Amino acid sequence: MHEISVLYKAVELAEQTAKDNGIEHLSYITLEVGELSGYLPIFFEKYFPVVIENRPVFEGCELKMIRVRGEALCRDCNALYNVMQNEGVCPKCGSRYKKILGGQQFTLKEIGFEE
Repeated sequence: MHEISVLYKAVELAEQTAKDNGIEHLSYITLEVGELSGYLPIFFEKYFPVVIENRPVFEGCELKMIRVRGEALCRDCNALYNVMQNEGVCPKCGSRYKKILGGQQFTLKEIGFEE
C-alpha cells in the first residue's frame, strides 16, 4: 500500500506551499488520481485524517479527489477507449496493442484556502 507514502508527500508539499505563502489555514486540497496509477482513492480518504493529524494548517481541511480515466488509443484500429472498462482490450478490434493517453498520474492539483 503505497498510498500512505504518496499522501504524506502531497500533504508535506501543501503544508510547505502554505508556509512559503503565509497561509495559516488550508480549507481543502485536491488530488488528481489516474485509474492506471495503481493507487486506490479509498485509502487516501481513509488515511487523510491520520496524515494531517497534529498539523494546525490542516485543521478542518477537506480532501477532494478527481479520478482521471485510463484512456488508450488502439495502435491497430485507432479506436479511443477506456482501458479499465475494457480490461486492456480494444472493444472495436480486440487488440491489446495500445498507446496510453491518460490515467497514470498522481498530482496535487489544487490547494484551497480562505483569506
